[in-house]
Amino acid sequence: MLQTTSTHKQFEILALAFLAGRPDIPHTWRKIKDIAGGRTDLIFWPGTPTEIFASLTDYQITVGTREKDEDFEIFGRNINDDGLAREALSALKSLINTRLPDDS
Repeated sequence: MLQTTSTHKQFEILALAFLAGRPDIPHTWRKIKDIAGGRTDLIFWPGTPTEIFASLTDYQITVGTREKDEDFEIFGRNINDDGLAREALSALKSLINTRLPDDS
């Protein structure tokens, strides 16, 4: 039986605030379901070679590209959900900035 799709609520809140100020950046939210419950993906420039993503579960955020990604987790660290979300969003913004024209 499928469980509820997992996400990271604090990251979603911060990402939505960021996206509200950047409607020019193409993106989509996707719910990916599987036996373990699934995840929520935020994908920028979907379906292109320059695609950037953030995959969210309640315990981990993965940020990356087709070539490389980085995991952000609370486990074993002295950090809360908000700190984790901010750290992952900062990495995501850095990746996005590498894809934007210099005048953005």
